[in-house]
This record gives sequence, C-alpha cells and structure tokens, in this order.
Amino acid sequence: MLIPILLFLFSCSTKADESYGWDTSVEKTDKESFIVENFIDGFEIPWGMCFLPNEDLLVSDRNGTLWQIKKDGKSKKKISGVPKVKYKGQGGLLDVQIHPNFIDNNLVYICFSDFLFEDKNKSFTSIVRAELKNDKLMNVQTIYKADDKFYTKSNVHYGSRLAFDNNNHLYFSIGDRGNRNQAQLLTTPNGKIHRLNDDGSIPEDNPFVNKPGAQKSIWTYGNRNPQGLVIDKKTSSIFSAEHGPRGGDELNIIEKGKNYGWPEITYGINYIGTKITKYTHKEGMEQPITHWTPSIAVCGIDFYDNNIFTNWHNNLFVTSLKFENLYRLEIESGKVIEQELIFSTGSRVRDVETGPDGFIYVAIEDPGRIIRLKPIKN
Repeated sequence: MLIPILLFLFSCSTKADESYGWDTSVEKTDKESFIVENFIDGFEIPWGMCFLPNEDLLVSDRNGTLWQIKKDGKSKKKISGVPKVKYKGQGGLLDVQIHPNFIDNNLVYICFSDFLFEDKNKSFTSIVRAELKNDKLMNVQTIYKADDKFYTKSNVHYGSRLAFDNNNHLYFSIGDRGNRNQAQLLTTPNGKIHRLNDDGSIPEDNPFVNKPGAQKSIWTYGNRNPQGLVIDKKTSSIFSAEHGPRGGDELNIIEKGKNYGWPEITYGINYIGTKITKYTHKEGMEQPITHWTPSIAVCGIDFYDNNIFTNWHNNLFVTSLKFENLYRLEIESGKVIEQELIFSTGSRVRDVETGPDGFIYVAIEDPGRIIRLKPIKN
C-alpha cells in the first residue's frame, strides 16, 4: 500500500486545490520550494504591476485598462481617467508606478504609447502622473512628451519601465523605436534611459543638460529596448534588462552619462541571420554584466526585498517572454555569480514584483493573469 499512498500524496500537491478555488502546483528549486497559485485572471496582456500602501495591486493591461486588485485577489475594478493609448504592435498601456510618498500625495505614474491628435498612426512613449482617488485618475498631467517630430509610424520598441530612486528622481526607458542608429544620438530621445524630477522637470545634475542640442532628460544612451528597470535598495544601483535582436539580451548596471553600445556593439545578429556589427566591445562603451544568447526575450525584473523566501533575499528575478520562464540571479559586487531557472509558466512572462506579504507576483499572458509564489516551509 506504500506506493499508492505516495502517489496520492504527490497528486494532492500538484493538482487543483479545491480549498483555494484555483489550480496550484508545487515547485522545488536549489534553495527554496514553493507553491504556485493563481491570484487573479481576466486580463488581456498584463504589462506592469505595483502595490499600493493598503496592499492592493495596480495592474496595467496593454489594451489600455488600469486595474486595482484587492489584496485578497478576489475582486478587481477598472480605474477611470486613463489616457488613450495606441494599442497596436508593442504599444499600449505600459508600466505603472506610484510615487514614493503616495501615502501623502496619491500620485500614480503611467507610461504609454501616445499618438498625435492630427495623425493617429504616429506614436511615441509618453508619461503622465495623476492622483488616484475613488477609482479615478484625477488632475492628469503629462510630465514627459517628446517633440512631435520624433513620433513615427513604427509600432515597436517603446520601452518602457519606470523606477524611482531615494531622491524621488524618476527613471524611465524608451526603446530605439526601430531606428537603431538614433540610439547613439544625444539629439534624439529614443534608445535611451531618461531621468526627471517627480514633477517632470529636468534635474540640474543630468549628464547632458549643458550640451547643445542634447535631450536634457537623457541619463544613458545606446540602449536598444529596455523593458526591465529596477533599483537595488541595498546598493542604490540601477539595473536594466534590455531586449537584444536575435541574441544579445542584456542585463546592465545603468550609470550616469554612459554609452551602452547599441548598435555599435552587440552579442546579437539580425533576425534574418546577418551581422549587425562585428564588434562586441568598443572603447568607451559599457559591457553588460550578463547577456543571454540565444535571446530569452527579457522583460520585467525585480529585486526580492523581503525575507519570507529566506534564501532569496536581494536576488534578482528576471522574466522571459520567448522561453516563458522566471529566472533567479544572485549578484555580488556587480557580477552575476549564480543563475537559476525557477519556474516555467507555459506562457509569456511579462513582469514580476515582490508583494508586501513577501510573496512573489508574476504577470503572464495567454490567458492574461497574475500568479503568485508562496514558500513551503519545512
């Protein structure tokens, strides 16, 4: 009778758990074991997530809908007042982030693919901030909008992630918009990571504020299409995860005024198999701390800043669209010393966030839903 009993116990741990009312699975990795469970579903393409002080979750759906999810995951409601987006190709409603002092000012920041009023076929990445009150965005202000001349008919490489540092500076990424050579030009906003004050004004210590013709918001350049951006609370270093072409996805430490090389250097090739450049290194251009070749189609990233998963504290979690995986990276002194695939979702993984409860929340597609990882303690 021992074998049937063991089989029964195994099946109970991996099949639907009726007490939760959703499917669960048990996963074991090198350092932690955890339950994966459905938190909430009903999204098209959940793109960005952030938690409110009351532990509710904001989720941006690329179709243009902003959702507020109750902390128990049992209900969600639409937030009104969201700006209209160009939902086409890689465009739509992108990342969402709250102000570090949200508890006092209720400010929410949203980046999205904006379109021109006179030509809706042309678009670019824009950012608004607004007060979240009674399920509505109020006093909506555009704090970043590129000049109309940069808007194009391209529907790719918008970026875009948002991150605040300890001094309330807002960092955000804009992809090269399919115009790769413009990533090297300081006169264009695409292919860059930017830095603003929280009201949209330009910080006086930005690296190119005094350079004639330069976009004064630029923090770094030579970035292809960063869709992951996070600040390590332990070191205050800024980390960016950047889509390469065919190969050459990158994890970079983002530093003031530096050039990250695209398209002058890359570990990738064109999608048709031809070379972009013969160089992977050039003087004056930064190297990634790791790169993925073949591409994993890297997307949202987050440092685990809780202690519920004891052995994962301050590890970096990295999402993958192409291989549909969630990875864990251990980083010391700016070097990746360990990398582990911890969960294969069977669907494109768009974003990852540490919850205030210490659980790990993961946004996945097809069907669009949020799952969460809960530790199993011995």
